[in-house]
Amino acid sequence: MARGHGRILTSIWEDADFLALDEREQRLYLFLISQPNLNHAGLLDLTLRRWSRKARGLTSAELEKLLQSLEGARFIVMDEDTEELLIRSFVRNDGVWRMPKVMGAMVSGALEISSKHLQRALLEEMDRIPLDELNNDPTKYRGEDGPSIRAQVAAHIQALRKAFGDLTPDPSGRGSVTPSGTPSITPSDTPHEGGDEGGPKASTRGRAGASRAHSPALAPTPTPAPAPKEEGVGASSVEVEPFAVVEQQRPDGLHSIPDDFHLNDTMRRFAAATYPQLDPDFETQQFISYWRAEGRKKRNWHEAWRKWLGDSAKRAMERRQTGNVIQLPSGQTLTGTDAKVAGWAAIANQLRQEGDPA
Repeated sequence: MARGHGRILTSIWEDADFLALDEREQRLYLFLISQPNLNHAGLLDLTLRRWSRKARGLTSAELEKLLQSLEGARFIVMDEDTEELLIRSFVRNDGVWRMPKVMGAMVSGALEISSKHLQRALLEEMDRIPLDELNNDPTKYRGEDGPSIRAQVAAHIQALRKAFGDLTPDPSGRGSVTPSGTPSITPSDTPHEGGDEGGPKASTRGRAGASRAHSPALAPTPTPAPAPKEEGVGASSVEVEPFAVVEQQRPDGLHSIPDDFHLNDTMRRFAAATYPQLDPDFETQQFISYWRAEGRKKRNWHEAWRKWLGDSAKRAMERRQTGNVIQLPSGQTLTGTDAKVAGWAAIANQLRQEGDPA
């Protein structure tokens, strides 16, 4: 589901790095974080022409220069080859990393990234997540102990690393630089735990907590771990509401279809180019409804969506070629009596050919 709003924290106007930008760069950054198709990983399709139409007099060339300035200031990472843009510190400063369920959606969104450069940048941001600030006590669900919030978040990070595989060093050298913490407060559309609109105090440039992304052990099974009533940092245990279950990412990468799975621009272009006879909006809604009802888990839901489109196209072709509908090579469709006559004529022609001597 597309975002309905982009929440801007007032503390961004106290951030030194953000204030160092000029007004056009600031406006563009606020524009980017308020896009409806921005996912939990901070990923956007790089659509210069469409964005240039959002302000009178703005051109694609000027927009490209502004984006390059934001990239130089390490607010974003771009890949023009794959037409992707990553808001670098979105996961960390948005508070996504504090909520296991939202982290699961982040992993799903991150699997949409095609660019190796962007994948490296996102993994480097995962190294900067201060996992030691998360509650490490077992969660409570119906009187039983479940994995801690810290273990769940660490499992999501490890699942992401496993999904991205072995990323070789960036030949350009861009991917090897330690990511910046800018801006220290990232505007958000995701409510923070505990209902605090301002969220946790974020780290400014160069002062992020040390990473402990690999230290917590993975839970052996996807034990349900409901969302806590309170943020729970420093609490002895986390009591949960019944049925408020947060699914832990399994070590094998399998997970349920994300709550925010939706048809984005990249998927729409793929559908239009590959299966122009299909309605992508209808097919996506059917796909989501079917798999949510099934409750099954998959490793890559976007690959499953592409397979769904292929199967739908195949079934549509089979329906056109059977029953009282005949699709002629010219593209003309015959139905009813005309289709029956054409069918019998085709059978008669086949019998004649089989009866002729070789």
